[in-house]
Amino acid sequence: MIAALTAFGFLNGLGVQATNVYLPLFAVRELGFSLVLGGAAAAAAGAIGVAARVGWGRVMSRGTAAPVLLLALALLALAGAGVFFAAGAIGMAGFLWLAVALHGASALGVSVVLMAALLRSVPATSMASASGIVSSGMFAGFTLGPLVMGAFIGATGGFQGGWVAVAATYLACAVLAAFLMARRKRKP
Repeated sequence: MIAALTAFGFLNGLGVQATNVYLPLFAVRELGFSLVLGGAAAAAAGAIGVAARVGWGRVMSRGTAAPVLLLALALLALAGAGVFFAAGAIGMAGFLWLAVALHGASALGVSVVLMAALLRSVPATSMASASGIVSSGMFAGFTLGPLVMGAFIGATGGFQGGWVAVAATYLACAVLAAFLMARRKRKP
């Protein structure tokens, strides 16, 4: 379970920071936002992310299984990446705000679900090291996400390849969550 949650955190972290770091530049360069409005888009994602962490924590406290919630969050994040792609492809600023909401509500809320999943599955005596391992996975993703996105933007001159890469990370998260769900059902 620790390895799977660490992998999920890594993949989600890649997508989160690729999006967080390049969101203002995308808004300014591709959609004609002012610098302040581009920053406001990133701030809106962060504010939604804070609320999402509280909300998803409450959902977990009601007994929702972590793999089920991780799958839902991965699919919402995947939809958000698709809307970012669409916003750039058709130049529609309104799509950016929808993508920001999806990103904040999903990918930015994953960390609380990962930690709650650990609380449910790891003995208290192992919690410190387990949470450190999962956090390391997330932060490794945070570290590499902007680099990967920057490489895609630099290679193609546009954001579309980067949004496809972000979508691929969330698709991989969905597959991993589905694996965790199947594994959970097989246990007696």
